[in-house]
Amino acid sequence: MNSTFHLVFWLPYVVLLIHTIEEIPGFSKWATRHFAPMSSYKHVVIQVCIILLVLLVSYKASLIGYNGIWVVLAAAFQLHIGINALFHIVTTIVYKEYSPGLLTAVTLSLPSTVFFFYQIYSDNRLTTLELTVSLIAGTVIGASAIGTLFLKPKQP
Repeated sequence: MNSTFHLVFWLPYVVLLIHTIEEIPGFSKWATRHFAPMSSYKHVVIQVCIILLVLLVSYKASLIGYNGIWVVLAAAFQLHIGINALFHIVTTIVYKEYSPGLLTAVTLSLPSTVFFFYQIYSDNRLTTLELTVSLIAGTVIGASAIGTLFLKPKQP
């Protein structure tokens, strides 16, 4: 395994971090208009928690050795990033307005997702079962992230 291969596991973290920086200024207002109320504070707290989790996963998956579950989780989070990119593209088309995060979704998230899965496939990093689990987990994570946009805050 070469050093580039180990570096591929840092893609989910780096891309998510850059994507979040693009989203923060306007996403909560945009999401409030189209889905359910979301404060900037809530958005930032959620994103920071996810970024820290993905940082741990990227670190553990990039270590030399097998690291099975960490590689599965890194693949799941990378798929989540790809699904999130599709969300930004679709909502931009549907609402006919810029979805905050679209720029990095198109330029970073989609290309990095294709590259990531090409790389782990080329290096036989996951078994068929592990790949299946990562695809299911990534889809669940991605759908859950989108689903949270529909959650209404509790009324006092």
